[in-house]
Amino acid sequence: MARKSLLLIPLLFVSLPLAARDITPGSGTIAAVTVFPDRAQVTRQVQLELPAGSHTVLIANLPPRLIEQSMQVRGQGSGRLLIGAVEARRVFSTQLAQEREQKLATTLRALLDDKAVLDGRRQALDTQAAFIEKLAQLPATPNKDHSSTFAPEKWPAAWQAIGSGMAETNKARVALQREQRLLDEQIKKAEQELDQVRSGRRDSITVAIHVEAAQAGSASFELSYQVPGASWSPVYDARLMSEARALQLTQAAWVRQASGEDWSDVVLTLSTARPAAGAAMPELDPWWIDFQRPMPAPQRAMREMSAVDVMASKMAAAPEMAAEEQVAAAEVSEFAVSYRVPGKVSVVADNARQRFVLGKQDIAVQLAARSAPRLDSRAFLYAEFDYAGEAPLLPGTWRLTRDDTYVGEVEEEALRPGARRALAFGSDDAVEVQYHVVKDERSEQGVFNKDQRVERRYRIEVHNRHRMALPVSIYDQIPVARDQQIKVALSDDTTPPTVRDVDNRSGVLMWQQELKPQGKQAITFGYSVSFPQGRDVPGF
Repeated sequence: MARKSLLLIPLLFVSLPLAARDITPGSGTIAAVTVFPDRAQVTRQVQLELPAGSHTVLIANLPPRLIEQSMQVRGQGSGRLLIGAVEARRVFSTQLAQEREQKLATTLRALLDDKAVLDGRRQALDTQAAFIEKLAQLPATPNKDHSSTFAPEKWPAAWQAIGSGMAETNKARVALQREQRLLDEQIKKAEQELDQVRSGRRDSITVAIHVEAAQAGSASFELSYQVPGASWSPVYDARLMSEARALQLTQAAWVRQASGEDWSDVVLTLSTARPAAGAAMPELDPWWIDFQRPMPAPQRAMREMSAVDVMASKMAAAPEMAAEEQVAAAEVSEFAVSYRVPGKVSVVADNARQRFVLGKQDIAVQLAARSAPRLDSRAFLYAEFDYAGEAPLLPGTWRLTRDDTYVGEVEEEALRPGARRALAFGSDDAVEVQYHVVKDERSEQGVFNKDQRVERRYRIEVHNRHRMALPVSIYDQIPVARDQQIKVALSDDTTPPTVRDVDNRSGVLMWQQELKPQGKQAITFGYSVSFPQGRDVPGF
């Protein structure tokens, strides 16, 4: 018999006969999860046998923070099915809400019992050590008649027995300390996991699906809902192979969730969409301006009350805005990207980070060296490339490795197809940069109106000691005056810079040249600053 399916609009109400029987098939199984940067959408599947007639299918033990407006249901059966309303019922319980929380609490109690046993062993060893120390004092303790307790010929045997006993006791103490340390670590870990899992609530959600079956037969339902407490963030592993001038880029994601339920063997999808961000832009109200005029006290009080009322109405309207934003959860903008993790995976609700690989690609790069010798005489190796991927890369952390050596990590902005990026891979010791101060003099100029003049000149020498040609960029700067009485001029003999005001940074200069293997470059650079005498310019 052909199976018929239907889709429920969230919270759609259809009139059904009043006589209905509750059917509780359990909580079902989580089949798929889509994680957004700020929440997750969970899809549960339930299969059951439905007699003919009206029924209420109850799906219990759902997380208490479930977003009710986001619930959607699909149904499929061997006969005609009519779905009525879907409602969320909050169920309060004095029991722990999560099975994992119960297991952790049981584990923690067992560990604490083990600790009590170890404390008892420690006390026994302390008593034993104290007894041995007291025995060690007996040979030297005189009796009432001033005679020794032990005859001198028995002392060696006594010392040997006492020493052997103390050694065994100390060995047992060390072993006990090791057990105690390991047990303390396990207790601390269990307490941390329990704190992460605990939601602070002891209630759960039961979803009731009102359905009418035209005839008896099998049926399956798919319930999807959104929950907070889940997120993912991108991370990129960029591995530079300098000899091959290639970059291995691994795109991965950190996924974490504390939604209140474990995801076991699910199809996991990561989406760049943000359901909570809203679907429409905010509206601009008219912006009236006028001269300041005093107003009577009653009107001023009314105006203040009106402003308070407006603010209160906006705050009261917040839940309605959130409900409207739920509509956007079903929409994906043209810039949103979804990544489906291969196979089935499990993510425990302990808020611990779990890494998933989303993709890998090899990128050809151009190597270049850059240096700002005024600040740091070292040259730094950069890998430059044009990103040719189909989907944009979100802002995230880039972990950088050069020839199997980790060099650090940086936070990068979004990278769209066709855009160019330059990644820094640490200092390049094969490029030598020397920065020489040639001149730094102060003088006066002018006949009637004296000006102070400061002239500075530098010489920058670059030596490429690589066995390959390498583009080298040298950065420096000249001061930029904020007052027209301060005059700044570049020296006439300055090597012409390749770029002025680099990246719209006023006064920043850049000289670029490709140096052959063992090639050298010399840059002459200077400027003068003049300003009226009697005025003070910091730094000059």
